[in-house]
Amino acid sequence: MSIFEHKSKPYQSFMKKLSFLSLLFLSVALLISSCVKDVKTQPDNSIQINFTDATLESGMSKQLVCKNYSASDLTWTSSDSTVADVNVTGMITAHKPGTATISVKSKSHAVSATCTVTVVHGKALDVGVGADGSVYVVGDDSVAMGGYGIYKVDSCGCRHRLPDVGAIRVAVSPQGIPWVVTKSNLIFRYNATTKAWDQMPGTATDVGIGADGSVFIIGTEFATVTGGNIIEKWNGSGWDKMVDCAGIHIAVDPHGTPWVVNESNIVFQYGGTYLWNPITGIDGNDIGIGADGAVYVTGKDSASATYNPPVYKLQGGSVWSQVPGISGTSISVDPKGRPWYIDKQGILHKP
Repeated sequence: MSIFEHKSKPYQSFMKKLSFLSLLFLSVALLISSCVKDVKTQPDNSIQINFTDATLESGMSKQLVCKNYSASDLTWTSSDSTVADVNVTGMITAHKPGTATISVKSKSHAVSATCTVTVVHGKALDVGVGADGSVYVVGDDSVAMGGYGIYKVDSCGCRHRLPDVGAIRVAVSPQGIPWVVTKSNLIFRYNATTKAWDQMPGTATDVGIGADGSVFIIGTEFATVTGGNIIEKWNGSGWDKMVDCAGIHIAVDPHGTPWVVNESNIVFQYGGTYLWNPITGIDGNDIGIGADGAVYVTGKDSASATYNPPVYKLQGGSVWSQVPGISGTSISVDPKGRPWYIDKQGILHKP
């Protein structure tokens, strides 16, 4: 046996092992390559909604959007459209207090999603009720005009926003037309024909309208520290000042007689001449009078956050009875003599 032959055996063995390892590596590489080629990326057809729950005030809207889908690829439905409805683009509009489930489904895939919508009454600062039963509130949403949004409240309790003007006080005519006072003391009357606000002459801090159409304001002219500001009556083109009394809040009875609460929390009724009659027995704040003549007053407020001002109803003369179970800071009265009031937390309560 030659030396060459003797040394070639380990070499041959080595080469065999090398070939085997090369073949093994090649097989693994081919297997990995084959696996990679066989993996297919599945499209994401799921519906990922941007909100799964939402709390809205009556009259508010919120846009729902779904990842991976355009609006035309989806179908939207509401479990209760009287509470909240949804349009074809996913825009939710809240109507009345309650809960509704908004569902969205793909038109081409078996996927869906839901959003639970809770509708609550928005907070309010003032309420006015007309002799025809029309109800308006001043909300708590600040607007650029110097005050807060104005809403009409329908029989379901749904709010419908009027064009911005910015109000702090509201009263309603027998025809259902709101008059408002802004934070800057301007006076506006809504024009149902133009769907806009007409500015009225003068300035005011409060406004009241009787079932006979008589309009009165608390003006901006200061009278006394104990009384408040001068009271004025609308004459059709301007305001006539009334003497002998001043106030901070005003309401008007069905006969066109103004009643006020003054800075000393005393209730006064106009006596027909220059005299005003004090209606004693309570410390009042706001006052409301219905088309049936029912008179309600909210009690004097306190700086305490836990104090809830009582509500009183006039029984006759100077006899007041506290209305059980209710408290408020702003009040108005509907044609049936029922109080609509706003509590200290800004929640509107209807009969």
